[in-house]
Amino acid sequence: MRKPKRGITTAQLKEATAGGDSYIRTKNNEVRGLALKKELNPNAPDVVLVGQGPRIQRSAELFAEQGRAVPTYIKNDVDDWEFFGHYRAAKLSRKASDIKAHGSSRPPNSVAAVLFLEKAEEPDIVPRKGSFPDAKERKEIEQAAISFVTRTLEARGFTVTDRQKDNCGYDVLATSSQGRLLVEVKGTTSLVPRFYVTRNEYQCSVGQQEWRLFVVTSARTAPRLHEYTGPEMRAAFAFDPLVWECTLPHS
Repeated sequence: MRKPKRGITTAQLKEATAGGDSYIRTKNNEVRGLALKKELNPNAPDVVLVGQGPRIQRSAELFAEQGRAVPTYIKNDVDDWEFFGHYRAAKLSRKASDIKAHGSSRPPNSVAAVLFLEKAEEPDIVPRKGSFPDAKERKEIEQAAISFVTRTLEARGFTVTDRQKDNCGYDVLATSSQGRLLVEVKGTTSLVPRFYVTRNEYQCSVGQQEWRLFVVTSARTAPRLHEYTGPEMRAAFAFDPLVWECTLPHS
């Protein structure tokens, strides 16, 4: 019996990483994502082995040069890719010692370089004063929303695991005999849903079919739950940027 899917299909992966068939997905001279297999990169996503050949080596160089993090997926099974977060290249090494230390799983002379990756932390978005409560109040509202969602999911028969500190694009993992949900929780004191999302959360909503948005309105007084899939969220809400991340393009 085939294991239940934990991630997205190959077709969805292609859409999420702007196409391509390489494990370093590149389009218009820019790396858009990573699609890694454990049998070829057993230490992924932290270490990626770069094979011989000018095309893949140039893609690795491009990734190291651009400095930006990209969505990173690892293959679980046939037609099943799991999102691991956004990773950037910390270092590209062609040292024989690094290739020897990390490339023992590959045939001799098949590894040209080693990419060392680091997980990108989401920027700390601080809304303009007056638009949202202060930090202490936001934390209280958030905790009230998390507690309410946890109780709700447990009442539905789910086992709930807190993932808030893992920067994985959702707050709680809910599992049951019927499957799992990747639940991003938003809390507000308003009577109508109002919230902000990070780039990581938005990308997860696109790339993971099991992702859900649970918005708790009147979170501290009379909590009410509003539930959305990723497509439902993107269709229902207007998205207005609060900040832009500014980087120097590589010349």
